[in-house]
Amino acid sequence: MNGDWRPIAGFTWEVLCIALAWSLAFATIPAMLLWVAGGNYPSNLFWLAFWCNFGFTCKLTEWLSNKYRERQKRMLISAQDLLKRDGRPYVLYLRPFKDDETTSRLLNLSTEEQELATVIHEIGPFVAYGEPGEALPDPGAARMYIEYEGWQSKVEASMAGARLVVARVGTTDSFRWEMMTAAKVVGPERLLLLVPDDEGLYDEFRQKAGELFPCQLPEHQFRRPRFASFKSHISLEGLLYFEPDWTPCLRRLQTPFLRQNYWAPGVPIFKTALRPIYERFGVAWQRPPLQLPQILGVTLLLLFGAFSLYVMALLFVQLLALVRQHS
Repeated sequence: MNGDWRPIAGFTWEVLCIALAWSLAFATIPAMLLWVAGGNYPSNLFWLAFWCNFGFTCKLTEWLSNKYRERQKRMLISAQDLLKRDGRPYVLYLRPFKDDETTSRLLNLSTEEQELATVIHEIGPFVAYGEPGEALPDPGAARMYIEYEGWQSKVEASMAGARLVVARVGTTDSFRWEMMTAAKVVGPERLLLLVPDDEGLYDEFRQKAGELFPCQLPEHQFRRPRFASFKSHISLEGLLYFEPDWTPCLRRLQTPFLRQNYWAPGVPIFKTALRPIYERFGVAWQRPPLQLPQILGVTLLLLFGAFSLYVMALLFVQLLALVRQHS
C-alpha cells in the first residue's frame, strides 16, 4: 500500500480562484472575435485593456500560488510518519541544502521537488534529511532530522537501506563524501544523479568523478540559452544513471507535447525521463496522458494568431485602397 499521502495538495479555494481567473481571461478571446465579426475594430485602448487583463491575471495567480504553497507547508508530514504509513522500501534524496532555494518557481502551484516527489513516490516513499534549524521545509520529500555529531554514519546507514538513492549533483565536500560512500554501499543500479542546468558545475563534478566512481562520466552538450524554455521551470538538465557494470547513461529532460498541466507541469517531464528507472525496479510505467486544457489553450492561441493575421490583412487592404484613392 502507498498510504494516503501525496506530495502535492489537493483541490483548494486557491486552485478554484486560479481556474476561474484564467477561465474569465481566456473567455475574452471568443468574445473579442464575436465583437470584431460584428464589424467593430479594436482601438489602442481596447488592446491595452485586453493585455492588462492578462497581466492582472498573472499577478493574481502568483499571489494565490504563494498562498497555496504556504498551505502545503502547514500540511507537511515527517519521514517517520510516512514510513509508518507506507511499508515499501524508501527512496532517499540527497542534495546540497542551498539548492532548496532554486527548486521552487512562481506561476505554478507546485515546486520542482514536489513534482519530482510525485513521480518518485510511485517507486517508493520519498524521504530526505532536512537542513538543521529550518523552521518549515519546502514541500516535497518527507523530511527527517539528525544531529550534526555522527551524521555520516547515519546517512551511510540510510543509503544502505534505500531502494534507490537520488542525488542532486553538487561540488561540496559533503556531497563528495556521500558519492564516495554511495559507490561502496549502494552500487550502480540503485544510484540516480540529477544533473543541474549548470555546465560549469557538471564539468567540475565530471572531472573529479574518477575519484568517486569506478568510471568516467560522459561529456554532455548543454542546451543553448534560447532552448532553455523547453524544460519548463525545472532547473535540471537531465538524469544520470548507471548500468550494472557502472556504464553511465545521461538522459536529457524532454517536455512531452500537450501532456503538461498548470498544476504540476514538471510531473510528465520527470515521468518520461525516469522510464528506465521504473522498468529497472519492475514498477509499471504509464505514459503521461494528454491534457485537454493544454490542447484547448494551444487551439485558442492558434485561432487568435490566425485571427490577428486576418485583421492585419484587412487593415492592409483598406490602407492600400486608401492610397490608391488618393494617388
